[in-house]
Amino acid sequence: MEKILKTAKERAEWIKHTAKIVAVAASSGAALVSIFTALYSYGVIGAAESHQSIGNIGASWVGLRPAIDTATAIGDTVHYAATITDKSGSILVGARPVWTTGDSSVAVVLQDGSVVGRGPGRTMVSVVVGKLVTHSTIVVRQRVASVEVGRASGDSLLVLPEGAQMQLRAQAVDARGYPIAGLETTWHIDDNSVASLDSTGLLTGKTAGRTTIGARMDGVSGRAGLSVVTPASAIALVAGTNQRALAGKALPQAVVVRATNRRGSAATGKRVNFRVPDGQGSVQPASAITDADGRARTTWTLGSDPGRQTLFASVENVDSALPVTAEADPVAANTRVTPLVEKLSGQAGAQLPDSVAIRVTDSTGRVLPDVPVRWTPVDGGHVDSASSRTDSLGVASARWVLAKKTGTQRLRAQVGVASGLGIPPVTVTALALAGAASSIVATAGDNQRAAAGAPLPKVIVFKVTDLNGSGVAGATLTLAPSAGSLSDTSLTTDSLGVARTRWTMGHSAGDYSLAVHVDGIKKLLKATAHAMPAAAANLAFDDVPGDKRTRDSKTKRLYAVVTDVYGNPVPDARVNFSAKGGVVTPARAVSDAKGRAALTWKLGSKPGDQTLKGFVKGTDVTGEYVAQVGPRDPAPKPASLRSPSK
Repeated sequence: MEKILKTAKERAEWIKHTAKIVAVAASSGAALVSIFTALYSYGVIGAAESHQSIGNIGASWVGLRPAIDTATAIGDTVHYAATITDKSGSILVGARPVWTTGDSSVAVVLQDGSVVGRGPGRTMVSVVVGKLVTHSTIVVRQRVASVEVGRASGDSLLVLPEGAQMQLRAQAVDARGYPIAGLETTWHIDDNSVASLDSTGLLTGKTAGRTTIGARMDGVSGRAGLSVVTPASAIALVAGTNQRALAGKALPQAVVVRATNRRGSAATGKRVNFRVPDGQGSVQPASAITDADGRARTTWTLGSDPGRQTLFASVENVDSALPVTAEADPVAANTRVTPLVEKLSGQAGAQLPDSVAIRVTDSTGRVLPDVPVRWTPVDGGHVDSASSRTDSLGVASARWVLAKKTGTQRLRAQVGVASGLGIPPVTVTALALAGAASSIVATAGDNQRAAAGAPLPKVIVFKVTDLNGSGVAGATLTLAPSAGSLSDTSLTTDSLGVARTRWTMGHSAGDYSLAVHVDGIKKLLKATAHAMPAAAANLAFDDVPGDKRTRDSKTKRLYAVVTDVYGNPVPDARVNFSAKGGVVTPARAVSDAKGRAALTWKLGSKPGDQTLKGFVKGTDVTGEYVAQVGPRDPAPKPASLRSPSK
């Protein structure tokens, strides 16, 4: 029902439109036949089947011509035509077909039916009208129109040096200039004495001359001319190398180069070009022809900037240029050298944490790059790595390893390596400091001897060093003696790592030790000293232990004991004896290690007190021993042991 209403509405619109046409035609009384024909064509009158022939409506058949066609070049256009009819076979008016192709890489179709070839191959051309589809075929098969012959790199100019090889390329193209791939190439050379050509297109020059190269593809030939030449194959420097002059001045010798061919013979009559980069001076002449020996020469005036400068010499047919370098020495009047770091310090024997650097400029402050610099340690040590030339900022730097000694050290930087330039060197200083304490030694005063209670005759000297043997300043020493006393039990080393102390012996004779500790050092230092007995101060007599003789015995065995003021036995003391009554033997004796001298006293026969006296020779030290002979008194006096003090 809806379809019927739509059809009725469309007919009403066409009737209205046709009425206007009829009105116009009626006014002139002509073309009535045309009006009826139009009404019939639009289905207003006539058979009912034709009433659906508006646009694509009513299309019942689509035809496409040609059924197949071929394009022989990419870009060629083939025109296809579509015929659309209704059921009665009448051609529809206003039909709008849609054109497509199966593979757009082979061909594309425009909406007027024009098919344009895009690439070799075969694809389908389709036209669609409503639900009706019909197909045709388009074949794009390129046909060789010409063959191009040239280098594989694309250069068509064929010039080949003797002995050199060149890979040729042959390219077939269609009528529109598009390349054709997949074709076999047959190569040909007219004169194989000039060059040889293999089946792959590899060309080898033999002797100087001209010939023609041919390539045939799919029955079409292409040709190209070939020239084989005998060029210079190398260029070498003959004279003028490693020269130097002040910046802005001409080198003392001319720069001479020699060109040779592949046989090593002189390349005569070849043009040599001399070129210097901007700012690196000038050459005269800039171009020269090689002589009979293949030589060419030029004079080089250096640029005004110091440093290395380069001249390039090139000869025709040789791709690479020959570099020639020269050194432009800095001019003293136009050179300024400034150290970048003023105060440096580091551990002696170690590399400074910061690099040493200088900047080189001209008198206007413009930096001078590539200027040679020589570094020299003055006080030992060495330079681990250094810039032999200034960089783009005019700076040269060095890594300085200090000598293994503390104090001020110097490093000299000399700008310019030629003698007589007149540029004063720059000296950089650094303070070499000791590292962490690693050892302590007694450099003087160890193992001394002194009397008990007396100071050692010499000062004890300690030195604290680091791993390099440099003295460590400010190290704290803690001292602990086994006996006696020190001037100070806590010492601090001076700038050389040295500390001093005096040690007074104790009252007891014997061996003493002094332990010294330094923070950071695990091992203690032990110093020693020996305390000897002091001078003899006392003399006493004593019975020999274990003597079983009675007190009234006529013979007594005694010890004379010599001691110092502290009670220490005094050895080697010479003691003389005398008796007031009886006989003493020996009359003289020397004390042993325990300060004792053995003697025998044979008492006299006279009853009463008898006295034995002794004195230490060379001193006023004396002592006596009293013995009683005969019966005891009711209150006998005990034998006395008196030892007067000195």
